[in-house]
Amino acid sequence: MLLCTFIFQACSKEEFDLKDPVFHPYLTQVEIQLKEPSYTSKPDIFLCNFSNTYFEDEISIASCQLTDFGLVLLDYFESFFNDPYFDFDLASYYTELHKKYVTHYRGENYYGASGEYDQLAKKRIRELTAFWDLNREIMLNGQHTASLNDREILADMIESFDRTIRNRDEAYEKADALLEINALSPNLPESPYFAMDAFTLSNGLLVIGDGLIESLVAAGIEGEIAFTAILSHEWWHQAQYEYAEEWTEVEEYDEAWEVSRFIELEADYAAAYFLAHKRGATYNWKRIEEYFRLSFNVGDCLINSDTHHGTPTQRMNAAELGYELAESARKKGFILSPEEVHAYFVENLDKVL
Repeated sequence: MLLCTFIFQACSKEEFDLKDPVFHPYLTQVEIQLKEPSYTSKPDIFLCNFSNTYFEDEISIASCQLTDFGLVLLDYFESFFNDPYFDFDLASYYTELHKKYVTHYRGENYYGASGEYDQLAKKRIRELTAFWDLNREIMLNGQHTASLNDREILADMIESFDRTIRNRDEAYEKADALLEINALSPNLPESPYFAMDAFTLSNGLLVIGDGLIESLVAAGIEGEIAFTAILSHEWWHQAQYEYAEEWTEVEEYDEAWEVSRFIELEADYAAAYFLAHKRGATYNWKRIEEYFRLSFNVGDCLINSDTHHGTPTQRMNAAELGYELAESARKKGFILSPEEVHAYFVENLDKVL
């Protein structure tokens, strides 16, 4: 029984030995707040270890209420616990494998589960390129849960990034075993959890996962606004990379969480400036309000975490500051340079925090 054998193997650390750990910033707060439920009895072959770091009470955030977005993520975890075929070690393996794949993938892309954001992506990339005028090539990869259900793509991932696999035949064998598990589980890999990434790298790569957009839509945010906001936010990180040697304010901070908070709040602010500007995305007040709501929803209260992005209120404040800056130039219509936008944020940081 290949399936039974593989599920036993799936609980071993060696089977999931990838090169680097992967952190999901949008999920951590929910993982910590969610209390481990009482399990019903399951067949012996599914007795994997569920007591992992998803539920360690490492950070006290009892006073931080979950947003609508957080409640959507909570629903995912509750669904996992009700799924007799779900295994958290395998889930971790999938998320790490998937992130590595989209980080290194170069080729044709589509955005949204069915390519529904393809035209929007082309339009926004063209606008953002002209708006910020950065001296770098920027590329956008989409991340899709469907990739984890595609035998060839899954085998590519495994062969490339799973250090326990020595050749293509072994990659196919492991992929086939995983696909058998996928067929039994309603969550593996269909849950949006497995395409929740949104990040950027210094080489010009941006990644946006279908699952993140889908989750924001489930929280009440319009899909096109969610996609545009995330793309605009990640684009500003490219400006931060480009001006890293000049923008040295973060060096004044002693704690990693302070650096992370500054970087992320500035990206929220710069995204709002682009969204509201008459030569940017030209969002009207109704759409900007939706962006404010999105910013609030994706805030976190992990203030001691090295990847703290800002509290819900701080993220909304940052978005409002960017909107105000765009409004101040609406009649003249000129675009401030990245240096000027950065300087304004530094000067007004006290309004955000």
